Amino acid sequence: MTEHPAVYVYRYFFAGEEAGEGRLEVRPLPEGGVKATLTAEVNLPLPKTRQRWQTETDAEGFSLYFAERVEGRESRVFTVERLEEEGVVLVTQGKESVALPFVAPYHDPLSLLLALPRLALEPGGVARFPMPGGRVYVERLADLEVEGRLRRHFRLRPGLTLVQVEEGLPVRMAQQVGDHVFEAVLEGVEAEPKRRRRWV
Repeated sequence: MTEHPAVYVYRYFFAGEEAGEGRLEVRPLPEGGVKATLTAEVNLPLPKTRQRWQTETDAEGFSLYFAERVEGRESRVFTVERLEEEGVVLVTQGKESVALPFVAPYHDPLSLLLALPRLALEPGGVARFPMPGGRVYVERLADLEVEGRLRRHFRLRPGLTLVQVEEGLPVRMAQQVGDHVFEAVLEGVEAEPKRRRRWV
């Protein structure tokens, strides 16, 4: 997404009402990948939750490390780490861990979002990527014109998420949640975030 550290601020909406804010911090790594952290405060639908995702990617943009923490009525932590030398992917949820064979590079939800802007797909084209526990299909839809500017448009399945990309940035994401639509809209970009360590 960026050659320099930056923070992308998103405003969330649920059923057309404001539903919180997210901050996506992206920092390039010396090896060519990135480290990214998305911190989200979600107010709707209830209960109010605080969610945090972190990814570290290789130079090709595939996941090396992913962590998800959700804090609401109860807290849960989920991590996936690629241990290539051992030939395994270590999946940990709470106090339980399982080692799966490492077969091919894969994406986590956040690394996939970061990879979309440089994905070479023509409209109508579909790409399939492995993910922990399954796979994801990315379909390039027809471009959209918004306020005189073209946006690349993608559909992600399963989950049916729509993502609009403009000038190398995901600027709008929409997902069906029950009978309503949850949206994330890019509000602004900040430079030079503070350096953080792994939190899980």
